[in-house]
Amino acid sequence: MNSSSVVVRQGSVIVSRSRGWLLAIAVATVYTAAQTVRLAQVIPNVPWAELYLFELPVWLGVIAMSPVVFWLARRLPLFGPHAFRNFFAHLIPGAVAVSLQFVLVEAMRRFLVSPFVIRTGIAATPPAIKYAMMDSEASLLKVALLVTQMYAVFWILIYFALAAFYYSFKYHRELGATRLRFQELQTLLAQSQLNSLRLQIQPHFLFNTLNTVSSLMSRDVMLARRTLARLSDLLRTSLRDSTVHEVPLASELEFLDAYLEIQAARFGQRLVTEKQIDPDVSHLLVPRMLLQPLVENSIRHGMRDGERPLSVRIEAEKVDASMRIRIVDNGAGLATKKLQEGVGLQNTRERLSQLYGVNQQMHTTAPPRGGFEVTLIIPARASAPGNIDQARREIA
Repeated sequence: MNSSSVVVRQGSVIVSRSRGWLLAIAVATVYTAAQTVRLAQVIPNVPWAELYLFELPVWLGVIAMSPVVFWLARRLPLFGPHAFRNFFAHLIPGAVAVSLQFVLVEAMRRFLVSPFVIRTGIAATPPAIKYAMMDSEASLLKVALLVTQMYAVFWILIYFALAAFYYSFKYHRELGATRLRFQELQTLLAQSQLNSLRLQIQPHFLFNTLNTVSSLMSRDVMLARRTLARLSDLLRTSLRDSTVHEVPLASELEFLDAYLEIQAARFGQRLVTEKQIDPDVSHLLVPRMLLQPLVENSIRHGMRDGERPLSVRIEAEKVDASMRIRIVDNGAGLATKKLQEGVGLQNTRERLSQLYGVNQQMHTTAPPRGGFEVTLIIPARASAPGNIDQARREIA
């Protein structure tokens, strides 16, 4: 990146040095125009264009002097432990800088502006020519020194105003860089915490599914082999592209279907699942492996002894700018024990908090008649086109 590129970055606003100088020149030309309007009222019979051209070098001289002021301000800070001493240290170089500025201004007026307004006919009347030739008989340095003495206090104030502008610009840039670093650190921290939660879910899911396969080995070896093959597909999908924390709901449902096939092999007709999914939410993003731990929680804690089947229903719908997901079962519920959130519920709650902050809700309900219900409310954000098809290829 070259020296004329980025000088400040605040959020997404980037300003280059070249644009900064162009902006300063534009401000100088506009301010000179406003000053010319006032001078035209005080100095009659002199064309406004001539007045403008004679005043423009003053503010262009300020711009030309500003790098020197910035250099001095950087080496003699006006804020900090030595501010008082540095203030007086600025007076001498400040006076020199102002004097050099007026030497530059008078040189531009004498050698550029005066010949130009006379040759082009802008100064055609005697008052206009007299104004253009003012002080032409005196030496350049004498005129510059006289003007410096007349306006010394004002231009010293301009000098310190430029120094103050340098410090405000410097602190603004540092604040922008600090905010950017803070945002990057927050992002890294959130990703680290999400990865930690994901790594907790994966072995939990693996061990529980392996227990399912183990129980099948004593009853149906062929079914156990098919279940292992399906488990292999699930693990390959869960471990692929581990940096992705959100997937389309359609992809998550297909992953859940594969998991439910394994559970159906174990429980047979004792497990009944139902989905009520609004077609409008299939493309919306949800946290990866969101539904499987919640459904597993329903199966693990809801399955009763006897022949009564466990019914697990998964619902998803869009409500205003949010998506509401419910996992409802008719299992044992919490009639005789207190709710203690295990790995599935606790990880889900923490992951939602990391991903969406205050823009999410998670409620658990255990009706007295039995059963258990988990309700999730997350922002309704659409996935990019083609993500659903890619997810289907991954799960297949």
